[in-house]
Amino acid sequence: MYPDSFIEQIKSRIDIADVIGQYIPVSRKGRDYWACCPFHKEKTPSFQIRVDHQVYRCYGCGKHGNVFTFVMEETGMSFVEAVEYLARRAGLELPEQTYNPEEARRKKLLEKIYAINKETAMFYYNNLKSEGATSALTYLAERHLTWTTINRFGMGYSIDFDSLVTYLSKKGYDIETMKEAGVIGINEQGKPYDFFGGRLIIPIIGGNGKVLGFTGRLLEKKPDFAKYKNTSTTLAFNKRKNLFGINIFKKYKQDSPRKMILVEGHMDVISLNQAGIPYAVASMGTSLTIEQCREIKRYADIVYVSYDGDSAGQNATIRGLELLKGMGIEIKVVCLTDNLDPDDYVNLYGREGYEKLMEQALPLIDFKLYTVEKRHDFGSYDDKVKYAKEALNVLQGLDDVEKAVYLEAVSEKSGLSKEVLSGQKPDSKPETEQPAPKKEDKEQTALTLAARFVLSCMYFGKKFVKIADVNGDFFPDEGHKKVISYIIDCGKNGIYPRGDKLYELLEEDEAAKIMDAQEEVNEVNKADYYRQSLILLKKEYKSKEMKRLLVELNNVDEEKKPEIKQKIAELTRLIF
Repeated sequence: MYPDSFIEQIKSRIDIADVIGQYIPVSRKGRDYWACCPFHKEKTPSFQIRVDHQVYRCYGCGKHGNVFTFVMEETGMSFVEAVEYLARRAGLELPEQTYNPEEARRKKLLEKIYAINKETAMFYYNNLKSEGATSALTYLAERHLTWTTINRFGMGYSIDFDSLVTYLSKKGYDIETMKEAGVIGINEQGKPYDFFGGRLIIPIIGGNGKVLGFTGRLLEKKPDFAKYKNTSTTLAFNKRKNLFGINIFKKYKQDSPRKMILVEGHMDVISLNQAGIPYAVASMGTSLTIEQCREIKRYADIVYVSYDGDSAGQNATIRGLELLKGMGIEIKVVCLTDNLDPDDYVNLYGREGYEKLMEQALPLIDFKLYTVEKRHDFGSYDDKVKYAKEALNVLQGLDDVEKAVYLEAVSEKSGLSKEVLSGQKPDSKPETEQPAPKKEDKEQTALTLAARFVLSCMYFGKKFVKIADVNGDFFPDEGHKKVISYIIDCGKNGIYPRGDKLYELLEEDEAAKIMDAQEEVNEVNKADYYRQSLILLKKEYKSKEMKRLLVELNNVDEEKKPEIKQKIAELTRLIF
């Protein structure tokens, strides 16, 4: 780990809005920057970036943090990696790290896993050149894959269930670490075996150029055996976060806007690449994850989603579209014909045929309407009405111009006039009577509002604040007491309070209310408002403490009464 002082130095050198602006569009409003949140789908900006305190917070999903947490979330870096990346960005030399046993153990294990994976990939690749690889070579020939392609993707073959274990053991790796890497399993008799035994092997290589894991494909059908088998989750590999082919995609130089083809399977990427289309990656399954969407956003502005042409593939496409759209990426859907997948299609029609399909790719709304249309045969008036209602649901959220254009198409397809469609509400849950507004919660009392305002002014270092005048006992809320204690400690150490620390000390909602407590008070009135708020807190404290001490005075032994009377006298002298 790096010293806290170095972490603070990075924060003082880095502009958080500038860093976040590399990943999402940001715009300045007043003193803060705002953006559509990169962590959830939204149309209007609720993601606030406060440069003065180097923090961000989304008022929609609640995500919050500092420049380090943002880089970690957006890129998948560890904390140490984020520190090193931002230090280089700030032009700072890295100091020596302090020793953290658990982090050191994790880092050492990760490096061993990378080393085992590399050795394993080479072992499988060399197996293709051995006498036992006939079935694998036959399969690769049937898929029309050249040796150039095989080499480029580092493909290989696992001949049996034992030789890999022997090979890695001779290289000095122990069974437990092989298991941690996910390359071996342990059978019921306690014997280790090759996890991918008897399969064609495709290494999964990350954007860092390291082998993260493997996919193994059966070459013949076997009962109770899955056709494809992936490395289980390890320190190096997480199926939800990785994209197959990203290492090759990164080498492809392209102008703005940057484009990417998103396919479902490894062989789709490999076949497209061999056909001369090197900018495809695979999500390694039918469910596109938010982590994969963030990775895609780093490299692409336009994504051509090209999942399988069968119904399952179409449904998977629909599920992933909204995630991608929420990242601010332009989406186009390549509609494959004859239930073919991209691998089959490019082998049949070549690069030119596939690129023609890309030219005909549908924008998101068009594809959704096309999918709705395919579910209806329009043989009856009832079916046309059902189509129209489903189509109107698709059009929700569009602006007036877009909606007018698409209503024309829905009208033509359904036979219903635009006037009828415009007056038809999309299917939705029945409206229910809204409950009467409740009285203000306990937290919204004048005392709590005063406490938040005082804390906000102290936290943001307003010139009229004198920390010596404030006592943690003035605040009835235990969370507020923690904040005061932290502010006082910062003052003693000559450092500014960290904005993100507030979210560690309090619940998110309360921290946000303190952050914004000054927003509705004019700057010229803040000093007076602060004084009145502090007086209110002091009066309430004095009143409650005086009552407590008087009760105590009447219930203690005579020898303790002088001490309590002294406290009462001191409390009486408390100046407002």
